[in-house]
Amino acid sequence: MKVLEGEAVALLDAIHFVVGNRWDRVVFEFNSATLVQALSSPGHGDSEFYAIVSSIIFQLSLHSNFEVKFVRRQANMVTHSLARAACSWASHRIFYSYPSCIEHWLIKDNS
Repeated sequence: MKVLEGEAVALLDAIHFVVGNRWDRVVFEFNSATLVQALSSPGHGDSEFYAIVSSIIFQLSLHSNFEVKFVRRQANMVTHSLARAACSWASHRIFYSYPSCIEHWLIKDNS
């Protein structure tokens, strides 16, 4: 899986998680300008990325209080570190607490 596809899958999974928990007014922050731009002006393509983007757009259309925003990587090192680590994992994972690969950034963000 490519990094861009991985970030798109992560967003789709996050949306499903939020919907499953019945949360409202959620802002999803991503450091992938390509992903965020694809959501606001969807292109046409047969790639796996565009199939995932179509699913995300559909989910967002069902939940008008959900928003996806672009943030610079430097402003969101937690997301960047997690996305990099996810590309090295052999299978899909769901965490119920934070993984060790982002512990440093979480501590730094809270200090």
